[in-house]
Amino acid sequence: MSSTPDTVTCLRVTVNRERQTFHIQWSDNHDCVFPLDGLRRACPCAGCQGHEKMHELPDPEIFQLPALMRWENVKVEVAGSVGLRLTWDDGHNSGIFTWERLRAMCPCCR
Repeated sequence: MSSTPDTVTCLRVTVNRERQTFHIQWSDNHDCVFPLDGLRRACPCAGCQGHEKMHELPDPEIFQLPALMRWENVKVEVAGSVGLRLTWDDGHNSGIFTWERLRAMCPCCR
């Protein structure tokens, strides 16, 4: 996984329910836009990925797949200085998306 330079920080996170997107604006003027359903499928927790794959990046194709669900109530909370914890409509919230992982998974960069 490529690392995010220490000087690059997240400025803003936006969930757009209408467009079904998760948008991160970074301090180096880069924007990452993820489809919500793809981001849910990319959950890094052991329950979703298995212990052996939880530190691997998902296949970039995951963000191109048709959505299986429409997400209406995604909650975002900061997980210390590490990244973000998302709580999904299905109640799942055990995956922490680190800043490094979010940047490395950016659909436009892979």
